[in-house]
Amino acid sequence: MVEKRAAQTLGWVEQAAIDLLSIALDHLTLARATLFAALLDPAGLERPALDRAARAFTAAVDGFHAAGTTHHMPRALLPRALLHTLLNAPAAARADLDEAWAIASRGGMRLLMADCHLHRARLLRDPTALAQARALIEACGYGRRRAELADAEQAARTWLPAS
Repeated sequence: MVEKRAAQTLGWVEQAAIDLLSIALDHLTLARATLFAALLDPAGLERPALDRAARAFTAAVDGFHAAGTTHHMPRALLPRALLHTLLNAPAAARADLDEAWAIASRGGMRLLMADCHLHRARLLRDPTALAQARALIEACGYGRRRAELADAEQAARTWLPAS
């Protein structure tokens, strides 16, 4: 239902040719709706749904470039890294995480930097990134990510060697 509505609003925005940013944001909404619908439905993780999400993420990233709004790009790059992980494309996931990090660090976006570390820790099973995420989350008082951090740390116990 959400994916259908996102596709409908994207059609309206493209038809009206409102502006490049609005179109890119609607592509992002469609991409995220498609990805998360696939994650919620085990049958949805089939290749066609993931390919639709990939095309929408690419359109969103390209749209942010065209609109000159690179500060919005991490909103597409981080979930696209998850998609690349699902598609067993770790190099592509790493490239998206690196690009999101470059944008966040260049702009001094500390909360986004914490999100980048948290995604890197989860998707690439990177214990250093997990520690860096914790440090930034605590330093910034980023309460919205504390539960996610705790969950990531719990998950890390299964993939980190016992010390």
